[in-house]
Amino acid sequence: MTPEQLRLLTELDPWQILGLAVDPKGACADIRDRHGANTPRDEQWYAASVTRATYRWGIAITAYGDYMRERGVRDPQHAVTLTWAQLTAWSVALTDEQRERARQALTATRDEQRALVAELVAVASHDAEPTLF
Repeated sequence: MTPEQLRLLTELDPWQILGLAVDPKGACADIRDRHGANTPRDEQWYAASVTRATYRWGIAITAYGDYMRERGVRDPQHAVTLTWAQLTAWSVALTDEQRERARQALTATRDEQRALVAELVAVASHDAEPTLF
């Protein structure tokens, strides 16, 4: 995932990210079925007056105005997108130990959930860095 996509991933609630780690198919379906649109928590996106929207193909940070959720994944109104396939690929790339810790964290306190999510995202961001070797 790109750094922007990881920022978008962290727009989800910690329990949703942990759910993606444990059961990506079920969590993607749950997020999709909620048809959510939210004001982003990220300060830059908040200042840009964009929204986080859920689509049949995934989630996006996008310009306001798509009330019928008709924009496609490559629509120029999107600042960044994550498809269900990309979210699933992120989950599959986790180790068994990380998935087990995520499963256990689903019943933990919010602070413990946030800490594990930060760790999982940090690992993904480190893995995404290009190398010369």
